[in-house]
Amino acid sequence: MTNHSAILFEPWNLGDTIIAFATAIQDPDRIALACNTRWHSILRCAAQGQQSPELIPVDLGYVTRKKIIGHQQFKPQQIDGKAAVLSIRGDIRDYRAARSLFPASRIKMNGWIPFLAKRSSWIDLPFTRSWLPVRNRYRAWADLAEIDWDRIVTFYHRKRCSRRARVAIHIGAQWKSKQYPHAAELVQILQKSSDVQVIAAPGDPLPPGLLESDVSRLIDGDLVGELLSCTHLIANDSGPMHLGALLRCRTIVLSNRAAIAEWLPPEVIAVQPGDSPRGYHAPRLSDTVFAFWPPPQQVVESLFSSMLN
Repeated sequence: MTNHSAILFEPWNLGDTIIAFATAIQDPDRIALACNTRWHSILRCAAQGQQSPELIPVDLGYVTRKKIIGHQQFKPQQIDGKAAVLSIRGDIRDYRAARSLFPASRIKMNGWIPFLAKRSSWIDLPFTRSWLPVRNRYRAWADLAEIDWDRIVTFYHRKRCSRRARVAIHIGAQWKSKQYPHAAELVQILQKSSDVQVIAAPGDPLPPGLLESDVSRLIDGDLVGELLSCTHLIANDSGPMHLGALLRCRTIVLSNRAAIAEWLPPEVIAVQPGDSPRGYHAPRLSDTVFAFWPPPQQVVESLFSSMLN
């Protein structure tokens, strides 16, 4: 039984979970995190000796790319009935799951407008026209859990430096449409001036020009250890990008999607084409390689600029 006053409900992917974890770790005596058990190990490693928030196991079939056959079974969690279950997603499936898993608790959810704007260009119109700002998920969690935003910004600001850059390039992404296709050329350019380590998770497809021998496939503690040894990380819009930022590695994210501002951690630099779409509504994620990406030289210039700060 947990006696926390707030439970952050985030059953989805690693990146989503780390965003919630960044808030929960600020006040682990008060806040717990309900998330997929596959992320528990890497989150505890990422805490780096700090007190980690309690991690409540929540494994739901609808959050994966693979279709789960059969009715989803929920095991109600025994928690203090006074605890509030919080969510920023605005997904009715999450509401139903949270209600089934935590029947004694009150459910507090927001994020309905961003959720609907991703699915309707009409609802997204005020955001694509910049009449309304895109909501950042890190800030949304902080606001909902009543954590001072400046506290999280300060937490992310503790960056490490080195006289010689050691750059990690994580080429993995859940969808190929989010994977940077020019990674091989980027590696060749950076190897002329920096130590470069190319990383992927087991099962991640490799972008053109990279061989299996060029890549270290790392997860959990091994991935955390590698990112801690690097001064800079270049990554796709993915879970490893959020992890690198959490570990205070100077991080650059490569994106061609709308609303990267929605997902951007504090202190992270976003590099994307100048004509990138705005708002929430973006092309559907798929395993089709997108053509429009920032060129490698633009990425290198952003990296060198970050080294001067």
